[in-house]
Amino acid sequence: MRARHPENPNLHCHYSEEFKTLPVLPGNFPMVTQYLETLHSVFERALNEYRRILVVRVDPKIPSEINARMTSEDHQRLIDRFLRSFKSIIKSDYQRRSRGGWAPHTKVRYVWCREFYQEGKPHYHFLFILNRDVYHQIGSPCSPQENLATRISRAWYSALGLEWNQNCPLIHIPDQPQYWVDRDDVHSLHRAFRRASYLCKSDSKHYGDRMRSFGASRS
Repeated sequence: MRARHPENPNLHCHYSEEFKTLPVLPGNFPMVTQYLETLHSVFERALNEYRRILVVRVDPKIPSEINARMTSEDHQRLIDRFLRSFKSIIKSDYQRRSRGGWAPHTKVRYVWCREFYQEGKPHYHFLFILNRDVYHQIGSPCSPQENLATRISRAWYSALGLEWNQNCPLIHIPDQPQYWVDRDDVHSLHRAFRRASYLCKSDSKHYGDRMRSFGASRS
């Protein structure tokens, strides 16, 4: 029998180091079964559509003076604005690249989670999954050349209603921020899913406060 989550009985806890034959990051149990299921589905849809994908992890930052006055509704709108802005930037880049003829296209697939510091302020982790024939690596958010990281930074600034400052990108790029996953290389999927499963851990998330703790693309 599956153990129900103590703070949300609609969720179930996962304690195994595997999920559907894929490895799960140890030391972060329990995971939330429904979150792992969602993560698995996002990977599956991406690899069904694209032979090879780029998986990137970023942690957007909210300036403390803005975070201090944000309500739960503000936080949910922030997520929505960020994703809309990033999709718009990716679409504009595709239109620019395709002016001279055919260019590869990518959907923006994503998984995100909201966690809380000990002082009660939320922070975010995002995972983006893109067609690797379009974007091959994340790049640096402070690069003078536009790349995936600068596009993510610009989208986050737009969501916050701020003018973009390239010297202060407001996104943290963690160690090993990107993974190349090929449809016919199960080991590459194992490495990426293991790292991405961190977003599915139960710890540091809030339940029952009308703020979503986890979300993902649906197509």
